[in-house]
Amino acid sequence: MEEFFNTIYYYTNNFYSVEMDNYLYARVPGYLHNGIAMLVFSFIVCAAFYYWKAPVRRQMLWWLCFVGINAALNFIFGLWYTMTPLINNEIEADLEWSYLDCFAFSFTSILWSVLFFVAISLIIKQWSPAKFVPFGKF
Repeated sequence: MEEFFNTIYYYTNNFYSVEMDNYLYARVPGYLHNGIAMLVFSFIVCAAFYYWKAPVRRQMLWWLCFVGINAALNFIFGLWYTMTPLINNEIEADLEWSYLDCFAFSFTSILWSVLFFVAISLIIKQWSPAKFVPFGKF
């Protein structure tokens, strides 16, 4: 599972610094932690939409709202996860990354979380009342 998340974050690691990439890849299994949090948040928010909310009208609008909630949760988690070592001075001075790198990593987490949310939606929607969201039946 760690290799899977390392691979997907490899495609977006040019958005943030090499120091942060090395920290998340080599020193701690940061990509694994963020990936598991991304999957858990995406599944919970997606299940909440399809089984708890399951609106009859304006389904696409509500689905987009839940995509936004999922993206916000993943952004906050990614920001917290990458800023905590900086705030607590756990990183050596020559290996530190900037706060802009933390925001960039959080935005890449948003990108991946939306993709996972869509994939989970396509799986879950078959057994829910909102069968036509985000796309019609295949």
